[in-house]
Amino acid sequence: YKVYVKYRSASMSGPGYYLPDVPYIMYFYKGYGLHGTYWHSNFGTPMSHGCVNLRTDEAGWLFNWASVGTLVNVHY
Repeated sequence: YKVYVKYRSASMSGPGYYLPDVPYIMYFYKGYGLHGTYWHSNFGTPMSHGCVNLRTDEAGWLFNWASVGTLVNVHY
């Protein structure tokens, strides 16, 4: 995959959830992306609807480092 769009902050929603002002979103496939996470700190445990949840400070660093077109490899 590759990052195809970046948003410093945006709302995210889906069946059963609405999250305003999600920071540092970098979409890489359809509605899936890497982003900062303020609603939990339970990293390493499956907690998302398919996105990659990051600590907000780490997401900010990655957001500033990566550009549109950056390669994303997902391992699970």
